[in-house]
Amino acid sequence: MNTMKLSLIAMLLLACASVNFAADKKNSFKPAATLSAKQMQKLDKGLYEIPDSHEVLMTYIPAGEFVMGSPKTEPGRKADETQRTVKISKPFYMSVTEVTQAQYLNAMHPNHAEYCQRKGPWGHTLPTFYLGGPWHVNKDGGLNAGLACDRPMEMLTWDEATAYAKWLTDREAKAGRLPKGYVYRLPTEAEWEYACRAGTKGPLGMDLDLEKLAGDSEPTSPFGRRKPNAWGLYDMHGMVYEWVHDWYAPYDAKETTDPKGPATGTERVTRSGCFSSVRLKDGERETTPAERLRDIRSAARNHLPQDYELPIVGMRLVLAPKLK
Repeated sequence: MNTMKLSLIAMLLLACASVNFAADKKNSFKPAATLSAKQMQKLDKGLYEIPDSHEVLMTYIPAGEFVMGSPKTEPGRKADETQRTVKISKPFYMSVTEVTQAQYLNAMHPNHAEYCQRKGPWGHTLPTFYLGGPWHVNKDGGLNAGLACDRPMEMLTWDEATAYAKWLTDREAKAGRLPKGYVYRLPTEAEWEYACRAGTKGPLGMDLDLEKLAGDSEPTSPFGRRKPNAWGLYDMHGMVYEWVHDWYAPYDAKETTDPKGPATGTERVTRSGCFSSVRLKDGERETTPAERLRDIRSAARNHLPQDYELPIVGMRLVLAPKLK
């Protein structure tokens, strides 16, 4: 990413964010000493672009406490959202957007035409099949040209999402660019909801026009089309579901500091809802505002077998303490 473009994005994010990135000493983020002065400067501003990543931009999330789950009176609430106070003991970084098709495919499947075709009947939603169209694929370069697509990567299984995070961790560790004890991974449920809420307590972590969102003619959109939340994170409500680390189960009321869910399970949790969650009609029936809100709320929990491949499921990265 060139300097001017990075500066513009940084100004936009910092203008939208209300969090004080100059954290106190207790919550200060300690990057590895091997990071360059230029990279350190970006970290000090609360933003970090992962080198050679097709512009994966991370933003600082401070440590803190929040009430996880939802009150019984919240519209669209489900029974598995029992409230508890949770402490996030260490700061972390989260990707400003969901991982895009360019970021994932160029890293994990340079021969992305073959990969997309292997995905079967839903594979047409991926960018290789839109040469020269709205996905911004390099038409002159052929099917396997480098992508410049900034729409979210979907059709990801949980294993594919975690493999991408491990690939980044291994590469950045080898380059000496990882803070001590930190790795790239999927967020835990608690980390995801904490970042989504960004200090808020209501159903949504930001103001949204549900009618406009429901009437959007495009299922997914490029980075920056909608407003970020107070911590500079885009599309935490809707767009595509996001895999998180945790197995699905009722919350453990005793697990209140850095919870990471049960050790085993049958399905993994997804968060955020997706473009289809806010549809105006369910068949011929008009949906209610509560129904459109149900799956995109900050507290909403969904779950799928980790090998599911659906054109509504993607991922978001964190640079966070390694889970034990």
